[in-house]
Amino acid sequence: MTDPTPADLEPGSAPDTDDAVTALVEETINALLKAARARQTYVAGNPLIDRFQGELNDKVAKVWDEVPDLPLIIDEGRLLWRDHEVYAKPLGPDNFAFRFFKDGVRSLALLPGVEEGELEEFIDILARTRQSHDEDLLATLWHRDFNSIRMEYVDASDEEVGDLPTPDRNAGAGETLEDMEEIESVLEAGEVTEEETATYSDIRLAEPDLLYLKREMEAEWARPVVHDVTLALLDQFEMRDQERRRQVVDILREFLPRLLQDLDFSNVALIVTELQLLANKTGENETQELVTALLRDMSEAMAEMVSVADTAEDSPGAAELSALVGALQAEAIPTLVRAIPAVPNRQTRDRLADALDRLVSSNPGYVVDLLSAEDPMLAAEAARIVGRLGLTDAEPYLIELSRRPEDITRQAAIEALAILGSDVGAEALTTALSDSGKDIRMAAVNAIAAVRPEGAGSLLAGIISSKLGDRDQGEQMAFLRAYAAIERDASVPLLAKLLNGRKWWGGRHPSTLRGCAARALGVVGTPGARKALEKAAGDKTATVKGAVRVALRYIDTDSDERLMAAGGEPPMHPVQDPVDLNLDSEPGEAADREGAS
Repeated sequence: MTDPTPADLEPGSAPDTDDAVTALVEETINALLKAARARQTYVAGNPLIDRFQGELNDKVAKVWDEVPDLPLIIDEGRLLWRDHEVYAKPLGPDNFAFRFFKDGVRSLALLPGVEEGELEEFIDILARTRQSHDEDLLATLWHRDFNSIRMEYVDASDEEVGDLPTPDRNAGAGETLEDMEEIESVLEAGEVTEEETATYSDIRLAEPDLLYLKREMEAEWARPVVHDVTLALLDQFEMRDQERRRQVVDILREFLPRLLQDLDFSNVALIVTELQLLANKTGENETQELVTALLRDMSEAMAEMVSVADTAEDSPGAAELSALVGALQAEAIPTLVRAIPAVPNRQTRDRLADALDRLVSSNPGYVVDLLSAEDPMLAAEAARIVGRLGLTDAEPYLIELSRRPEDITRQAAIEALAILGSDVGAEALTTALSDSGKDIRMAAVNAIAAVRPEGAGSLLAGIISSKLGDRDQGEQMAFLRAYAAIERDASVPLLAKLLNGRKWWGGRHPSTLRGCAARALGVVGTPGARKALEKAAGDKTATVKGAVRVALRYIDTDSDERLMAAGGEPPMHPVQDPVDLNLDSEPGEAADREGAS
């Protein structure tokens, strides 16, 4: 029953051939199961039965071109061919291998000629045998005594075999009459009269009959009707009949929303995957357009379904989630934009973000339209996507967004314009330097430092001279560092004035502002900047003195930030939080923190 290996075949030289044949064997097993399912699902005479049987016969004929016979080892829930797994499925009523294994069958072999009638009869027996009759399957096959089908089995009652796992469907069915109390109580509570009882007094149900009825009832209730219906629809779609395909799509257009509402990830993923595979397999434009139109209509609902996948009771597996995300169409963009920020699982969120970027890249108009959305959160999220994907055509819409009253929309627009970095948004950036919101001003000054539009240095100098004294330390540092990076050596006079100069009445500037000016001079790093810093080295204010010493170390160690400013490249890191500036730290500690940041 096994294919002998030639003596001259070196170990390890067969995998390439085996891989191809293994794939063919696996396809043959799948074809056999599909043919059996068709016989069990459809009434006799349905053309699908003949079609699937014909496809199975074709597969078997190809197998005989490669091997002399087809021996299969039967494990608990899988089939092995030459130690290759060609079928595997969780244990349960539908597991093809387990139906044989539980009766002691350990191997099954198909021989040439099986396709000439015996294979069809074998499948018919499998289809007609209900799961509750599994104990009769082996006997039925044995009495039939096929010529081209061979089986080897062990006695399932042998102690060495051990306990076999039981499919979940029979769990709790019971083995004694004590488990039949519920059925008996129903019978006793009935409205059967004594005359009627006498009429049927000769009919008595023994314990095995009652157990059988109970198991049949449980099996019927547990039968996955939705899954069976899904498979039947997909089988109909696979037929080469365009009118039938249109009818199936119309049914799915009514059927899918219910599955989506019930969060039936498994069946939705099955429908999506199989429809796309079948449409691509046909290569027909009309069929592909049918599937695309269906997915387009369902995309918004699918996006909502996937966005709650992590909180659903029955979360999808990785393969199901990948299939659903990959099937989303452009119509899902608004839903994804709204939903992604709230998705709790980072891995799912990243997968959805990748899908969103893919859809937006192919359909930029959808996200550009969202920049005008009334919902400020939605408009802001759309702005972030525009910036991340570099959609320069959206700059006019970003400028409009930067003028809206909501802080969140203005900040998102400014940050996106900074990423795009063109002169189109320069005016909006400079206007935002005087915005009422601190975060927006900070985003604008960082954007100005990156884009460096014409006249930015003079604008910053005006703000620094007149308005910066009332801002907090973090904002002072952001403006002064941006000014130093843009103007370089030309910024030294103003920075030195802030550090060492006095106001008209003789007082000095606030110590925090002077400390920030010292740090900005360290960014410049020219001889003029060093001279201004050395002049303040003996300052009595600890904050200023510490900042000066850190700035001098900046110059001495050629910090990355100073070198980038000197070379004309924009700073790559955002301005530190005020708490991290440590203007009055000891020089060594401050320098170490600066280097780490």
